[in-house]
Amino acid sequence: MRDSDLFKLGALLFALSGAANIIADLVPGTAWFNLAGVAAGILGLPALYLVQRRAIGLSGLVAALLAGLGLIGIAGFLFADAAIFPALAEDTVAAITEGGAGLAIFAAVILYVLGVLAFAAASWRGAVLPRAGLALWAVGTAPTVAAIALPPVVMTVAEIVAGAGVVWLAQAVWRRAEREAHSTDGAGA
Repeated sequence: MRDSDLFKLGALLFALSGAANIIADLVPGTAWFNLAGVAAGILGLPALYLVQRRAIGLSGLVAALLAGLGLIGIAGFLFADAAIFPALAEDTVAAITEGGAGLAIFAAVILYVLGVLAFAAASWRGAVLPRAGLALWAVGTAPTVAAIALPPVVMTVAEIVAGAGVVWLAQAVWRRAEREAHSTDGAGA
């Protein structure tokens, strides 16, 4: 499989993640859908790093790893929210989320947000991906650390903005992969 095909697969997964993020905020009761979107983001994020790895260097790698680790932690919480919490009494769920599990999800969110902001900054300096997409992703992701204190409408708008940025970035990775595939195909002819 060619690198360009892997980049396209990663871009497709990342785009699905962004679209799922938007839909999950607009349609109530989509916990499994939200989890699928986060899983697609985990699998698609490496394409964003790899397509610009030379331009963003070690700081971009560290940022991508932070964002990925945060997404993995968020995925764990979303799995519990979709598969476990519905079978438990509300007071049990509250006890779980207000205790150590609540701190763990908050730590995962912090890792993710810091990772996204650092990745967007490294990518901005690298100038490979569209800066407008990076700005939407970063600006839409930043409020997540205060999600519990913000009105739901603010978080819905932020998630839509972040999702739009993710889709934009995925589309840029896809187009870059296509250009590289065509230039490689032409070189071998």
